[in-house]
Order: sequence, then structure tokens, then C-alpha cells
Amino acid sequence: MNRIRMRTFLEIIYNCPFILLVAFTSFIFVLFFDGEGNRRDVHEIAVSRLLDEGGMAEPVAENATGKNGEMIKNELKTNDAIGEKSVEETAQEDDTLQNAGVRRKENDKIENKYDRKTDMINLDMQGESGKMETHTTEFVEYVPIETNSRYYSDAGKVALTTVYDYVLENESYFNDAAFLGDSRTLGISDYAGLTGADFFCDNGMTIYKLLGDDGVTYQKTGEKVDMKEILQEKHYGKIYIMLGMNELGYGDTPMYLKQYLKVIRQIKEWQPGVIIYVMANLHVSREKNNMETEFNNININDKNVASARLANGTDVFYLDCNPLFTDDEGYLQAELTFDGVHLYAQHYDKWRDFLFAHGVEKDGNDTSQ
Repeated sequence: MNRIRMRTFLEIIYNCPFILLVAFTSFIFVLFFDGEGNRRDVHEIAVSRLLDEGGMAEPVAENATGKNGEMIKNELKTNDAIGEKSVEETAQEDDTLQNAGVRRKENDKIENKYDRKTDMINLDMQGESGKMETHTTEFVEYVPIETNSRYYSDAGKVALTTVYDYVLENESYFNDAAFLGDSRTLGISDYAGLTGADFFCDNGMTIYKLLGDDGVTYQKTGEKVDMKEILQEKHYGKIYIMLGMNELGYGDTPMYLKQYLKVIRQIKEWQPGVIIYVMANLHVSREKNNMETEFNNININDKNVASARLANGTDVFYLDCNPLFTDDEGYLQAELTFDGVHLYAQHYDKWRDFLFAHGVEKDGNDTSQ
């Protein structure tokens, strides 16, 4: 009886190839399009699968491989308690990070365990020409240490600035640029001399609050504005984002990466053709590096490594200026900072020159305002 049923089923399939066509088309649609019918970016699909492999509850699929074809995983501990409260609710309870303190002496030499080796993630990207292009994100590996935090783990690698043939620019390059960030971005606004750029930043700003209803301060007027409205009403050629310091104790790193990916997707939808720069968070000094809390360079590096995965070398780039300001062990140099976290005003010129040296000129992209 079972054989007869199977034969009848195969005969139906053979005589009705339309069924196979519908099934195959449906599979392709689910794989490459989101729930609203929009085509999904190949790189974003790869990052989404990485999130899913890292233990995220909501899958947002595809493949990212490293050496020997192995899936690269963040291997982070999931914060089970986060499911009981949203990140926004937690942030409202403690809006300012106040957990810098004395560092455990036994961890003073952890950065000396670096085993410098380059790990490259190759992601196939489909360019505007329709041809498949290959871009790379490079990491320098080291021996990670055990962490007991529910917010982060030691990534075991340091992300490098996205490989690209950057162009040396000048101040006019930023006339159609917007900077989104926290107090470090506020320092760039005040002291880097990029007067043509728009700065939207606040002390305590996070990736979770950036597109929220509370708004962000527009530094040219000092008024709070709704970033959702700004990004839909005014077009920018470049957008620089630097967030992650105030998130060190809010949710775990996969949650941070998931929200960052969501923000970048939204910006790209509202700003067609924009170049997005994901900027690394600056490390803190040895004195501020507190292994008893979440306010430490291992956590900062974990966030930086996560956000670096969003870069694709076509319209999203990761920039890391830490080598300009940190010592051989990765600490922010004490003589450059007044509080172990923020730079003295006179050192922002190095940051400005770093941004000048990493311009991206795309064919057909008008960088003038």
C-alpha cells in the first residue's frame, strides 16, 4: 500500500512540475527576503546567522565562515536574567555608568598573552555591478582568559580597521557627514574642528536609545531632536557611529550586536547610498580598567569585535583609532587623558587626522552637500 501511495505521489510530482517550481521559489524567497518582501543583504544575513549561533532567541540567518570553513562564533555567555527586563528598562534604572574602580592585580598581565595571528572572515558581497566581490575583516588573535560576567566574555581577538584603499581627505569631506554617539563623540564635536559635520550625541547615549523617543542633542543648536525624523528628512553621504561604552553593563554582547545591526539596517533604508563608519570604542587607562565590574578593556574589546563584524568593505567600514592612543598592553595612555576615559582637548587633532586618512570615494557618490 505504501509503495502504491509513493508511486502515486511521484507520478503527481512528475506530471505537475509546477508544484516543484512553487516550492523552490518559496524557499529562495524565504532565504533572501525579509517578512516585508525586501531583499536581504548577504553580509547582514551572515552577521544574523552569527548572532543566532551565539544563542540569540530570534534567528535572522545565513552563513559566515572563517579558516578551514569553521563557523566563527562569539562564544559569549547568555544573560538569562535579561529576558525578564528590557534593556531600555534597565538603562532607565541606572542611566549613568558608575562602576570604575580598583583592578584585580592578578589580571595585570592579561594583555601580554597575545599570540599575534591574523584571522580573516571572508564574506561574499554582491556589488552594484551584480558581480560577487570579496571583502575581508581581519582580527589579531590572542589567548583569551576566563570571565565570570553575564554581560561579556573575552573575545580572544582584536578587530582591525577594515581593509580598503582609503583616500586622504580634508575637512570638506565631512560637509555631508553626521556623527552619532556618546561623550567621546561629543569630544570630537568640541575639539576636532569638523565644523561642516552634524553631531548628534549625548553623555550616556546608547545604541538602544539612539532611535528612541527621548531624542538626541543636535550640537549645533543644543536642542533635542528625533533621530528617526532627521534621518528620514535629511540625506547624508556619510554617517559615523561610535556607541558601546554605556552598554558595557546593559545586556550581553550578542544583544548589543543585534541592536547595532538593526540600527544600521534602518539607517541604510532611510539613507540610500550612505557610507557608514562603525567606529571602535576607545580603551580606558590602566587605572580605570576594573575587572571587578563590567567597566574594563576586555568588555570594550568584546563590543568592538562584535561591531567590527558589521563592516562589509563596500558601504559599511570599521575604523579603530586605538593604536593612536593606547600603550603596548592596550591601555589608554595616562598622559593623554584627564579621567582615564576621555582625551584631553589637544589630542583630538590626531583623531581628526585619522578620519581624514580614511575617506571612501564611491563611483557616482556625491560627497558635496
